[in-house]
Parts: sequence; C-alpha cells; structure tokens
Amino acid sequence: MEAIYSTFEDAEEILLKEEENILRIIFTRHGRTHLNAERRFQPWTPEGDQLNPEGVTSARDLGKKLKYVPIRKIYSSDWHRVVHTARLINEERNPPLQEIQISRGLRDFDFGALCGVSVTDADRLYPELSEQRRNSLHTFEAPGGDTFVDFHNRKKEELIRIISENSMGNILVASHAYVTKCLIMAALDLTVEGYADKINIKNTSISIVELKDREIPGRLLVLNNK
Repeated sequence: MEAIYSTFEDAEEILLKEEENILRIIFTRHGRTHLNAERRFQPWTPEGDQLNPEGVTSARDLGKKLKYVPIRKIYSSDWHRVVHTARLINEERNPPLQEIQISRGLRDFDFGALCGVSVTDADRLYPELSEQRRNSLHTFEAPGGDTFVDFHNRKKEELIRIISENSMGNILVASHAYVTKCLIMAALDLTVEGYADKINIKNTSISIVELKDREIPGRLLVLNNK
C-alpha cells in the first residue's frame, strides 16, 4: 500500500477540478485534545474531551489549507471534539457549507475499562492487551468495550452508506483515529489482519481516497499527511 502523492499539496491540483463519476473522500481526525496530550484513552461519551488550544489552531489551519478546494459535503462524528473540528474547518472555507452532516456511525472505538486510563497505566495493568493493541490490533478486544474486527465491520457499513449518497466531487469525513483507519482500509478493500497495524492517523492529518463510479477498491492518493 503506497499513496500516489506524498503530500496534500502534491494532490491539490486534481482536487480543484471535479470529474464525472469520480468521488474523492478526504479523511481527517479531530484536533488534539487535553487527553491526547496526556496520552489517555478517551471517554466513550458524546461530550467526551475538548480540543486544546493546539487542536483548535490545527483545525483552523486545516480549514485554511482546504479553503478553495470544492467540497460538496462534510460528514462528522456526532462527538463534540469532532463536531468542533469540523465546524472550525468549515468556518475557514470560502464559502463555508450551510450544513455539516452529523453521523452516529462515525463514533469512536469504545475502549471500555480503559477509558480515561493513561497508556502507561494500561501497559502496567493490562500488559497482554497493550501488546495486542500495538502489534496485533485485529485481535484486540477492549475489556467491556469494542472488538476491533466488529468495529471495523460497522465502519465499513458507514462508509458504504456515505458513498451511496455521493457520486462525484470531493467530500470531507471528520472522525477519530481508529474510525479513519477503518474507513481507509474499507475504501481500499484491505484486510484487517494485514493492515490494521500499518495505518496510523495523526490529529488533523489528511488522507484521500479516490473512487471511480463509487467502486471499491479505490486509489490511495494521500495518507496521514500533516
């Protein structure tokens, strides 16, 4: 798996012109939060954690980067940190969209008993789980939360729904790290076993997949570019 372009700037020219039956999905993760900075697993609630100043700035910077890219729709997880990110991006666009599509289907992975726990403490309390999460993510089952394979299958269904609503042009999908990872794997028809550990998503990074005639697998244009 190798992206065609190294950076968003390299791919920007093709995003500026729409082509019939070509759908380009721009994936991003929410801005950095206080718990991201503390390396804690996010609570599984819609309110969740708030963007920190760095997160607010990076979301606005991403909006400025996308300012003149024609975007037909913006989809966002319904959780606060993502909605806030999507709104900040949209505010910087020229012109901004009138509406953001809010979706429960883009919600984050439920880490169950790990929610609110620091990565350091999780390594100490659940060493085997930490090993799975780092090196065999496709086998990961959060205690009292999601299993990665089931989570991936749900996000694949959400991707198919989003694709069914769009036939051409650029759309932006703002969500969470594991969500973005799963959406990209689904759009490229990659196996969970082979790629769950190979795709990492930074806050407010850009990844772009291009689909012709809404057919999967698509082409990976950009991956995890800041």
